[in-house]
Amino acid sequence: MSLYRQVEKTFFYTLTRKLVSNVAVLVLIPWALVFITWLLVSSAVSVEAAAQQVFYLVVISGLFAVFAGGFVVFFLRHLIVKPVREITEVLQAIKNKDGDISSSLPAYTHDEISILATSYNEFVDRLKKMIEETRNRSVEVSINASYMQKIVREAVNASERQQEQAQLVFSSSSEASLAIEEISDNTHKISNQTQNNMDEIRGSGTEISNIVAEMSDVKQKVTEFHQAAQTLSDKYQEIASAVTDVNGFSEQTNLLALNASIEAARAGDAGRGFAVVADEVRHLAQSVSVSAGNIENVVGQMHRIVEDVHGSSAQVMESVERTHGFIQSTQEQFQRMSGDLEATSEQLSGISAALEELSYSNKESHEHVKIITDLSSELKGDMALAHKHSGDLEKATEQTQELLSHFTTGRGGFERITQLAFGWAEEVQQALDELVAEGKNLFDTQYQALNSGQKPEKFNLSYTDAFEQRLQPLFDRFVTSQPEFIYTIAVNTEGYAPTHLSKVSQPLTGDPQVDIAKSRNRRFFMDNRQEQRRCTHQKPFLLQTYIRDTGQLVNDLSIPLYINGRHWGALVMGFEPEQLMTAN
Repeated sequence: MSLYRQVEKTFFYTLTRKLVSNVAVLVLIPWALVFITWLLVSSAVSVEAAAQQVFYLVVISGLFAVFAGGFVVFFLRHLIVKPVREITEVLQAIKNKDGDISSSLPAYTHDEISILATSYNEFVDRLKKMIEETRNRSVEVSINASYMQKIVREAVNASERQQEQAQLVFSSSSEASLAIEEISDNTHKISNQTQNNMDEIRGSGTEISNIVAEMSDVKQKVTEFHQAAQTLSDKYQEIASAVTDVNGFSEQTNLLALNASIEAARAGDAGRGFAVVADEVRHLAQSVSVSAGNIENVVGQMHRIVEDVHGSSAQVMESVERTHGFIQSTQEQFQRMSGDLEATSEQLSGISAALEELSYSNKESHEHVKIITDLSSELKGDMALAHKHSGDLEKATEQTQELLSHFTTGRGGFERITQLAFGWAEEVQQALDELVAEGKNLFDTQYQALNSGQKPEKFNLSYTDAFEQRLQPLFDRFVTSQPEFIYTIAVNTEGYAPTHLSKVSQPLTGDPQVDIAKSRNRRFFMDNRQEQRRCTHQKPFLLQTYIRDTGQLVNDLSIPLYINGRHWGALVMGFEPEQLMTAN
């Protein structure tokens, strides 16, 4: 066979050469027959002998032609049909396997068919590289799309908060504008009223100054009156002393007259005239005493009146002094108040000017805030649109990865991971079938809350314990044997995971931040679109990229699981996106 390949490679390395050589064989046979016939006829002794030789030659030539034709057909089938059939079988297998381009076309001949097969193989190799490169680029795009989706989602939330705050600022600015205008109006009114009050206070101050001057005059006159009353009181003492002296003189005169009358009586007739005089003197003394008593009474009454007047004048004096002091204090207060009002008026004027500037500035600020509010509203709309587009980009990337996953190249990290995943899915499927055979109702949905009101919430089902006992060792073994996998779990169509890896199935601590990362069994995972899709799709497999609730970016590969032909959920595996870009 090696000799044939060498001859083929040396002389018959094209289909044309092969066809020409085979046709030449078929064409040469008749010519050889004619030539042999001519030789026989030329050398024949008789016509009969020549005819007999020709007959034998024709029979032999016919048999040889049949043999040669069969050989040529067989040889052509070997040269053309067999390679084409083998190529067709490979292409048919590629079609039937829905994108499996891992096989190569046979290229063992040395002709255009071999060139075709080799060219196809080279094309497929380049296509494989392109698919692998496209897969890698799609992984990078999906990573960036996931990050962008997260950033855009956070930006959308921030833009919503910004719009709310801008709206609040706008409302506050509107209220501030109204308040400033109202304050400005009130300030002008207060300033005008203060100016009026200042004018009235100035007039009242002048009147109070006049009152103070008049009160000073009154005080002076009351003082003089008080001094006059004091003088009258002093004069009363002199009058009383004089009246007392007069009474003394009258009593002495009365005694002397009485003694003179007694002596005149003793003298008899000689003293009768003297007795009359003495008696008159005594009567006069008595009259003087009576008059002195009357004078004393009148003077006493006058003294009491003077004392009353003196006391009243003292009270009036005190009252006048108090009034004078009060009026002076009032005058000082008016002066201070006038000064304060003048200062207040100046301040109000300054405030009015400042309020006018503030009102102008606030109007500009209000316009700016309005522009910011409008821009925030536009930004919110733009961010919502960006969020939609980023979601569309994420979906388009997933669809691209899904389309690329239809191609089987026979190499690369993607196919290594999917092959592992399909093998694990078969083991998990077998474990589920065994649980069903044991009588477990894996479609039970009577969830029993284990920690109501606590985050993360956990639930039990009738099969949870048996499920965990059977499946958790499998999941642990999967991840231990392939450390590049972050998690491997099974979830039902409602996103419930009865069990998880043992290292993240720890008891609750009460700290949500710890429990979210360390206590992930018996929980629902349906918080985002990726988690919802992975447990409900029924495609051969689904590859997604998303950010977990722990903040970790992962590629999530899910394969549907069925129980007696009914969709139960999915086997879900997570790994770092870089694993898809590694070679075998």
